[in-house]
Amino acid sequence: MKKPSKKELPKTRLPNKDNRQQYQKPIKQIKKTRYSELVGLAIIILLGIIIYSNSFDCSFHLDDLGRIVNNTRIRNLADVKGWSNIYPSRPFGMFTFALNYHFNQLDVQYYHLVNLIIHLINVFLVWWLTFLIFSSSAMKDQPIARNKKVLAFLTALLFVSHPLATQSVTYIIQRLASMAAMFYLLSLALYVKARLANNRNISTYLLFTASLISAVLAMLTKENAFSLPFAIMLFELFFIRTKKLSINFRDYRVILLIAAFLSLLIILLFKFSLSIFKPIPPTIYGNSCTITPLNYFFTQFSVIVKYIQLLFLPINQNLDYDFPISNSFFEIRTLLCFMLLISLIIMAVLSFKRYRVISFGIFWFFITLSIESSFIPISDVIFEHRTYLPSLGFFLIITSGIYFLLWNKHKYLAISIFVIIIGLNSKLTYERNKVWKDEQTLWSDVISKSPNKVRPIFNLGSSYSKIGQYDMAIPYFTKVIEINPKQVLCYSYRGFAYFKLGQWDNAIADFSKVIEITPNQLKVYLDQGVSYYNLGLWDKAIADFSKMLDINPKSKEAYYNRGIAYGTIGQIDKSIADYSNAIEIDPKYIDPYLNLSVLYFEQKNFDAAIDITKKGIEQDPKDAGLYDNLAYYYMEKGDNENAVSNFNKCLEIDNKNIDATLGLAIAYYNKGDKTNAKLYLDKAKQLEPRLAKGMDGIAELEKSGYSYSDKKKETLKKMFEELK
Repeated sequence: MKKPSKKELPKTRLPNKDNRQQYQKPIKQIKKTRYSELVGLAIIILLGIIIYSNSFDCSFHLDDLGRIVNNTRIRNLADVKGWSNIYPSRPFGMFTFALNYHFNQLDVQYYHLVNLIIHLINVFLVWWLTFLIFSSSAMKDQPIARNKKVLAFLTALLFVSHPLATQSVTYIIQRLASMAAMFYLLSLALYVKARLANNRNISTYLLFTASLISAVLAMLTKENAFSLPFAIMLFELFFIRTKKLSINFRDYRVILLIAAFLSLLIILLFKFSLSIFKPIPPTIYGNSCTITPLNYFFTQFSVIVKYIQLLFLPINQNLDYDFPISNSFFEIRTLLCFMLLISLIIMAVLSFKRYRVISFGIFWFFITLSIESSFIPISDVIFEHRTYLPSLGFFLIITSGIYFLLWNKHKYLAISIFVIIIGLNSKLTYERNKVWKDEQTLWSDVISKSPNKVRPIFNLGSSYSKIGQYDMAIPYFTKVIEINPKQVLCYSYRGFAYFKLGQWDNAIADFSKVIEITPNQLKVYLDQGVSYYNLGLWDKAIADFSKMLDINPKSKEAYYNRGIAYGTIGQIDKSIADYSNAIEIDPKYIDPYLNLSVLYFEQKNFDAAIDITKKGIEQDPKDAGLYDNLAYYYMEKGDNENAVSNFNKCLEIDNKNIDATLGLAIAYYNKGDKTNAKLYLDKAKQLEPRLAKGMDGIAELEKSGYSYSDKKKETLKKMFEELK
């Protein structure tokens, strides 16, 4: 048989040694790449956890109070209409707070945990989207794309560590901003992943579907998500469509994009109206002048420049900036900021071909800010959480810019710069979280930076009132009144602080000012009436309580307090009538039962006193005071068996009740059971050391508010002598 010639030998044979190395290398590279990516993500997540580790016990603040803490509508997860109408345009975001409350009530650490998890998910999405940018048709062959994993890693590190994000992470209600960003970035990343797929198959359509669902969730979380279709167009223009732009209506992707825009238009028309452009009048807390679409738009030029400054140099951060309103385009500040922003846009256009990522970052920043920094007026012209999503563009500019400037020739210098920036930002973020610790630390920080703005001054005063430090609160309310003498709410709060401190004249002066400005506030009449009562001006107190009833004839508090005043001046029949009316309005209102029974008791009508007390117990079987009173009524009637029974019921509810313990000793003594009498007298002395002084101790207790009848004191005198 003829052997084949060398030329006839097959060309495909087993690979030689060199070829085997080539086949094996990609497998090793894949394993190494996956490992390095996981390590990189772990580093990013660990850094995020460390720098936000001191945020978990930060308290609820500002809008958290109205939207979460004091909002009963989030307390029933099944009440979809309730929680979805808190923010009608943000129902999905509010759903997460209802979910948080369902599982954790008001345990603040779990709200912070959810916020941090959302932030860390966003960090991953930033990493993924940056990776996809450098894997796109327009970028994959560029020299910079060879370092796409490193650039994605650095961009994510910048995002996770920047202190400007604290307002979106540590300020609980601004989960709305970070969650909207999460769905926004996820929608875009899924869309890009689908567009970069080589084949059009079922997985591609699933990616598009998931992208659409995520886009809808973003729009149901916060309104700035309505810029998403423009962000998708931006990505298409910069990174996917490398050929000359053309529209092919047979292309399913064009059809999907048109459908997305039509859906967006329908949603906008359905959810919003032209009222969003309505001017916003001055408010107690926020803007000091009317905000119109035009002056809001002019002001945003300066605001956006401030955002850029904070991204470059995140110092002197402030929850509540006292930002000047621009009323004319030709104000120097407005004109200069406008020129700077136009210069940035021109730079973005000119750098499109050579520095495409930098150009994209600039346009991304403006597009994602467009909803909140445009002609739609918002009462607060500036808030740091509005930079959360736009900041991605800034970080892309920083990573790409440092790469182009230094990476090839001074790689280690570039890495050092990143380490310094990320390290400093991490430190600033950790320190910024300390400011969010509680109401006092937060508003003190704001006042140091916005010393003449009403809201932080009022809120710091209010925070001191909440914790009972009324003397600390008063100067802040006074300062607000000095800034704006018509701030009726501050007169009310300062009056209440004076009220709690027992400074009745000052309280009345402030309450009178409130009534002068807004004459129909029931609470003010109530507090002023009680202040008059404490000054012994009972007629004026009765007049205020009567005015309350003129405004609201169903005010149980007005009847109850007027009943006290009538009782004090000896008009017992009127007092009984008012207590009875309070009970009729609200049978579960216990205080009138107690006071009405005392009136009957003082009239020696023990049966009536017992009867009304029993009715009170029917309404609230867990009220220790009712059992205590009932026991004394029985004891005064001579029924010591029932007295002992009810004193014991009182002590079952409140085992440290001094009055009931002493009363039980008296009841046993009256029964002739001196053993138990001494036992409970000794217990009473342990609870109240002044009783060790005997009748001198009883005299001291009477001065501090306790009441003992002559009959009771006579019995106590005998007990102290016999049961030593």
